[in-house]
Amino acid sequence: MAKRTFRADHCGSLIRPDKLRGARLDRLHNRITDDELTAIEDAAILDALKMQRDAGMEIYSDGEFRRAFWLSAISDRFFHGFEDRGIDYTRYPTLVGKEVADREEFVPQVPVVADKLRLKKRITGDEIKFLKQHSPGAFKMTLPSPVTLSPSQYRPGISDRAYPSWQEFFQDFTRLMADEVRAIADDGVSYIQIDAPGYTRFIVPERMKAQVLDLGLDPQKELDAVLAAENTLLRAAKRDGVTVAVHICLGTYILGPQGPLGGAASSYEAPTIGKIVDSLEADTFLIEYSDRSGALDSLRDLPKHKTISLGLINIRDPKVETRDELMRKIESASKYIPIENLSICPNCGFSGASADAWVTQDVQRRKLDVLVETARRVWS
Repeated sequence: MAKRTFRADHCGSLIRPDKLRGARLDRLHNRITDDELTAIEDAAILDALKMQRDAGMEIYSDGEFRRAFWLSAISDRFFHGFEDRGIDYTRYPTLVGKEVADREEFVPQVPVVADKLRLKKRITGDEIKFLKQHSPGAFKMTLPSPVTLSPSQYRPGISDRAYPSWQEFFQDFTRLMADEVRAIADDGVSYIQIDAPGYTRFIVPERMKAQVLDLGLDPQKELDAVLAAENTLLRAAKRDGVTVAVHICLGTYILGPQGPLGGAASSYEAPTIGKIVDSLEADTFLIEYSDRSGALDSLRDLPKHKTISLGLINIRDPKVETRDELMRKIESASKYIPIENLSICPNCGFSGASADAWVTQDVQRRKLDVLVETARRVWS
């Protein structure tokens, strides 16, 4: 069975409706049961599937509505051995000094490893079962990459009782996530996406200084280790007819600063992003190329035979892009990558967290409409 290329792609997460947000908060405070929350999730997912179908999308998602955050797989809900030790201010410095009400709902759990990791339950099992029954067409499953692990999750005096080194912890987590990816493919899912915003610490110079060089790490060795781990997951997904993708962006954590929406906020280091795409054994790369992430000329060093989905729709900006401006950017990109190996997508998921989003549901729908309309015009 041939792999499909979806010219109008998307990154998975969608804006949670108010009822679902309220229900997750109610469950946090034991005002409703698990079954009641599940029923509300089910209804919200059915509405999201209909919205995607009405917009003309050909690849579907449950909006990640069963997850509090896109990072929720890295938690003690699924793994024995992780412990929540409070807000990780190293990872979220913008929260220092802030009082965050219902922080479990607004702040992703970034737990410390305190024991040998063991999987408690399938991460995506319930999601896949429901989508098999209700999705109007092919659907994707998303998982966070090992690159999203934070060094602050390994703490001397706690973590070294289970793992003598960070590297051994990293390798064990990678192994377990590869098992989950393998199970997703065995379940017959035809599109598996690994979310890896952490690559920006290698391709955005200012982030490299803050997150790699200032820690005294060797960027080349760190990148090689991450690429090897990522390929472990990607190889586990390989099946006839299964599209394997990696999503790279600047991140959209809702409690962080808005940051600039226009101009080259951060320019990618072209040779490095070229190495990443060339080294990873994925079919498709969804890469942010919105107005905050620099010029399209970084595409010049990317391999020409892989599908590059241009993240041109800015989910942080309430202004809805026009078909003409998207088509101009696609034409510019086609100077570096053949048009048959391009597609378009939003720069990130519309809501990486259950608590809030940058735009309204109406704006989300209008952005998906122009995404589909542009793809149809360019690729018929």
